[in-house]
Order: sequence, then C-alpha cells, then structure tokens
Amino acid sequence: AAVFAVGHSSRDTFALLHGQGVAMEPKPFSIGFRIEHPQPLIDQARWGEHAGHPILGAADYKLVHHASNGRSVYSFCMCPGGLVVGATSEEGRVVTNGMSQYSRNERNANSGIVVAITPDDYPGGPLAGVDFQRELESRAFVLGGSNYKAPAQRLADFLAAKPSTDLGSGRPSYAPGVTPTDLSTALPEFAIEAIREALPAFAKQIPGFDHPDAVLTGVETRTSSPLRITRGADLQSTNTPGLFPAGEGAGFAGGILSAGIDGLRVGEAVARHLTGLLQAEQASQ
Repeated sequence: AAVFAVGHSSRDTFALLHGQGVAMEPKPFSIGFRIEHPQPLIDQARWGEHAGHPILGAADYKLVHHASNGRSVYSFCMCPGGLVVGATSEEGRVVTNGMSQYSRNERNANSGIVVAITPDDYPGGPLAGVDFQRELESRAFVLGGSNYKAPAQRLADFLAAKPSTDLGSGRPSYAPGVTPTDLSTALPEFAIEAIREALPAFAKQIPGFDHPDAVLTGVETRTSSPLRITRGADLQSTNTPGLFPAGEGAGFAGGILSAGIDGLRVGEAVARHLTGLLQAEQASQ
C-alpha cells in the first residue's frame, strides 16, 4: 500500500503519475486576488463600539456573492491581522496566499476574493488546470515587473478600470514588494467582471469594504487542487490497486481540517486493505 498525500502544488508528482497512467481528472477550483484592509476598519465594521476590545481580538469575515454573469465570488482563507505571502513554486511566476500569526496583530486584514471556475473554463486533459494556473501566474510575474514583485491595484482604480500609479494610503504586506498596475488583464474577463460586481455588494455587509485605498494583489490561483486522482469506494486508485490518493492535492479536501479528516479515512482504508491481504494469505496457507 502507498499513500499519496500530495500538496495541491505538487505539479511534478501529478505529471509523473499521469505519465504512468494513474487515473485522474480535472476538477473545479477558484482564481482571484488578495484584498487588504487596515484591520481596525474590519474590527469597526464587525464589532462596532466594542472594536479593539482585547477579548475579541482581530475580526474576520466570510462573504459570498452570486454575480449576474453566473459566477460565484467568495472570500477565501481570510487572515485577520495577517500577511499576504508569496506562494510560487516555479521560476518566472507569481502566486499569492495569506497567513496569520497566532497573535493576529499585523496591521492588515487580508482575504482571497476568488471566482469559482470549472473544467469547462480550461478544456483539455487532466493537467489542463495546471497549465491554466501557470498561464495566470506567468502573466502576474510580468505585470509585477518580472522581478517577483506582485501586481497590485487600488480598489477604486480597479472598479473604475484604470491603472494604479500609486496605492494611496494602502500599505500592502507582500514582502517581495508590489508594483501598482492594472489588474484587469491578470484574470479572464469573466472573473474580473464578477469581482467588480462583488466588491460593492460586499460593502453592504461590511461597511468600508469598498474603501478606495483597499489594495488588491494578484494572483491567487492555488485555492485547491486543479485535478483529482480518482479513487473507488475502498479509497484506492480506480486503476492502480494499492495506491491511496489522500488529502487536498489528490482532490479530496479543501483545507487543513478536511485534509486531516480524509487522512483518517485513508488510514482506516489502508488498515482494512492490509488486513484483508493478510487474511487472504493466511487462508491460502
């Protein structure tokens, strides 16, 4: 028995398994940007007069909007008092992610603002989603200046469809630095259209969410695995007995908790598999 608990950026492993004929298929995931606001703005919107109370700590949020073009836009991996961090795993590409320290006391709140996509948006074989991600990440690298700085834009400029020449009062946390630019070419047109519609809608739930100097940083492409290594009811690969795909990279989880639960299920399946083999061996003797 072999458990493949790969990460969702394990592109070399995906290619290796695909080359060996292991069954896999493309799956939906999401693409978008990171948005940053001063944490006190989010605290005030969420906690009101109690904002800043030490018992409450940094406020978070969860948002979703169903756009008129049929796309769903939602907040992803919200990081109160956190940082926007680099997550690229390949040369010549820029990818963003977010994190919070245990203290959650950094100056900004950040979240992915992402649009759900399906394999219909990137037709091809099982690795087509990886190719689609790479195209967007390479585009972000160029928009950022081809030096691993990330492309960024003031929210007001993004909504007005004009390039940013500065970020106003916005203080982005992305450590390699950012380059003010026009993000309208960083994602497909349907995604830009949906995000432009969603941001003012989110401001109706969180006052100030559409602050002119909120900063959008691109791109977020690694929300979940772009493929699924298919498995049967026994949690083994559908065409490679003894191979147990597990967790987020294999396409069966959407975060730390669900990946851990899937790991427990796979561990139990491996035990059943090995016990069955042992019993069969004993019976044959």
